[in-house]
Formats: sequence, C-alpha cells, structure tokens
Amino acid sequence: MKSFKPLSIKQVKKLITGLNLNQTVSKICGELIGKGLYRDVYVLKQNTKYVVKIERDMTTAQFANATEFRHYIDNREWDFLKDWLAPCELINETGQVMIQQRITHGRRKDYPKYIPYVFTDLKLKNFGWIGDKFVCCDYSFFRMVSNKEMRYAKWWRE
Repeated sequence: MKSFKPLSIKQVKKLITGLNLNQTVSKICGELIGKGLYRDVYVLKQNTKYVVKIERDMTTAQFANATEFRHYIDNREWDFLKDWLAPCELINETGQVMIQQRITHGRRKDYPKYIPYVFTDLKLKNFGWIGDKFVCCDYSFFRMVSNKEMRYAKWWRE
C-alpha cells in the first residue's frame, strides 16, 4: 500500500489556481465538519491538519473569509493576540475559499475563564486547541481595540 504524503499549503495553492468555486470544492474539500451563517467548513483532503472555509454567498457582502484573513494578517505579530488566533494560511483571489489550521475541541471545563475582549462569538465550537495552544478559529466578527483588555467568557452552545 502506498503511503499518503500530505500536500503543503503552497502545493494546494498551485492545485486550485485557475479553478472556479465548484472545481475547487470538489478538488480540495473533504468531510463537511461545520456550517455557519455564511460559511461551510470542510477538512482539507490533501492535509487533514487544515480546514477549508467556503463562503457560500458573496452577495451578502459579509466577506467573512476576507475579514478573518485580514484580522489574522493584522494581528499575527501582536504579542498579546497572536497566540489566540488559529492561523489562516491561504485565501483565493475571490475570497470565497480560505484555508486555516484545524483545531481540536476539548471539554468545556478546560476552556479559559477569560479571553481577549476582541472576541464576540463565544460559541464553544469557535474555539479549541492547536497542540497545547487554545485558539479561536472563527474571528471574522471582531471588536477592534488597541489594548490588552480581557473579559469574562460566557461560553455557549448553539
């Protein structure tokens, strides 16, 4: 049996360049693992350490993928916030397809009591772990602040 070698993000980018949305979805999207108001989340077929976020309807003008990618780019160097963000790795030209590192969920009792004030959508499924680091994986809706304010987290399920 031939062993499977996961593709790098650079290889995935090359794989989807020039494809339309339907072609991209069929080429790289594995199991559907989540659905939100604007996006569907799939496991990346070529490397299960990542997820693919597909923004279903760009006419809503939410631009959730582009917003989340921008939040990551703008804050990945800020020592206070960078460790709280699941890294975004790739976004396509239209912003409809984004690849992000995959989190694993844990027990509610293991979630922190305080989180940065910037996070607004405190659904349990929007947070989890990458290794031993607790991160947010859905931060397209984000309060813009410039301080290190923390707040008590009132976690909730859908």
